[in-house]
Amino acid sequence: MKILIYEAVVKRLPFNHPRKKEFQTKLMKLKAGYKGEVDLDYYLAQLPEKEFILLQGLRLPHFETHFQIDTLLLSPSFFINFESKNYAGEIDIDLTFDQLIRTIDGKQDTYGNPILQAKIQTSNLTTWLKNNSFSYPPIEYFVTISSAQTIIKNSNNSPEVFYRVFRTARALYKIEDMKLKFKSETLTMKDLKKIAHKLIKSHQPLIVDPKVLNLPLNELIKGIQCPECHQFGMKRIHGNWICSSCSHLSKTAHISAIKDFFLLHGFSIDNQQLREFLGIDSVDLATHILKSINPIPSGSKKNRIYSPPKDFFS
Repeated sequence: MKILIYEAVVKRLPFNHPRKKEFQTKLMKLKAGYKGEVDLDYYLAQLPEKEFILLQGLRLPHFETHFQIDTLLLSPSFFINFESKNYAGEIDIDLTFDQLIRTIDGKQDTYGNPILQAKIQTSNLTTWLKNNSFSYPPIEYFVTISSAQTIIKNSNNSPEVFYRVFRTARALYKIEDMKLKFKSETLTMKDLKKIAHKLIKSHQPLIVDPKVLNLPLNELIKGIQCPECHQFGMKRIHGNWICSSCSHLSKTAHISAIKDFFLLHGFSIDNQQLREFLGIDSVDLATHILKSINPIPSGSKKNRIYSPPKDFFS
């Protein structure tokens, strides 16, 4: 959701806006991280379903806060917590000071130690399993590096880095290593399904509130963007949206704009807000447009507000 929010911001910020680059950078980092998870999914999808259970994007309660796990693999003899990363340039993991130093175009940036991050997540998972009265096998944790262009360095020759950090393409081979290391099955598939069911039930997805992201809402461009030339300001003529710049015609260009409104302003909209955002005058037309997306209505007819339908952002 945060990627979608930042995409809407970047799309609607004027070309020369002073914060344009800021949001482009944030968006690029989020997309890079997400790509790392998707790349790992590709390889792990090749695992036999009868032997493993895969859970992705878990966010579980932990005392007064939450902890997240990118990818959790469950098997009868071991569990694996995979932390996915996608860095450009050259990275060097320093366990002495718990830092990752990235060098790109001669510039260095420092990040937290991803091995420590995965270790803390695994410790929290162990606590969660104990608190829910589950027995469990050994739990390993690894850091996968998605990009084949990333140069991975281990300047201190740390055995821990050599063991726990590897390229995403090696994930299946690492799992084979774990099968040789942990041969004793302590759980049945029935046990694993109970744990997986409880994990899914306990999952609390992060609801991103755009209000806390410091978005320049008053400076964003309103209106409908042309899907052809990407200019804003399409007009409604005889049931179609017409672009004044390239004359492109579309019947559905309003859907993307309504998605942008929900992402930028929260998951509710009324008739007046829709008219102001799309640049239309007719109350009846706004009602017709809202009904066309099958929204979830609430409130009295006079003060009715609408929320997006299920899977509207899929």
